[in-house]
Amino acid sequence: MGTNIYTVHTNSWSAAPDGDAILIKEGFSWPAFIFGPIWALWHGMWRTAIVLVILSVIVSGVSRVASLADAGDLALSLGLQAAMGLWANDWRRHVLARRDVLERGAIAARRLRDAERRYVMGVI
Repeated sequence: MGTNIYTVHTNSWSAAPDGDAILIKEGFSWPAFIFGPIWALWHGMWRTAIVLVILSVIVSGVSRVASLADAGDLALSLGLQAAMGLWANDWRRHVLARRDVLERGAIAARRLRDAERRYVMGVI
């Protein structure tokens, strides 16, 4: 297992010494791929969750209207799920930026726990 890159985001108004840091991994998000809208709700991204549900309904509707075989329906659904996994962490960063949460930098670490430890120890 290689090293991952995590971006560090903090609230500018926080009184906590670590700024209530939020670390987000770069790259593919397996939880977003598997759970989609539930992942978005877990992270407080209500609008994103609604859009993902609407897109899922549209994909299902298109496959029904086009009378696609099960393989075609599966391909469309997996394509949507793959898009969610690929862009989920970027969507999360965008939502945080809209909430005035500042991106402070990046940390390379093997696991999230190691990245958090490095941030708290002042490596960034």
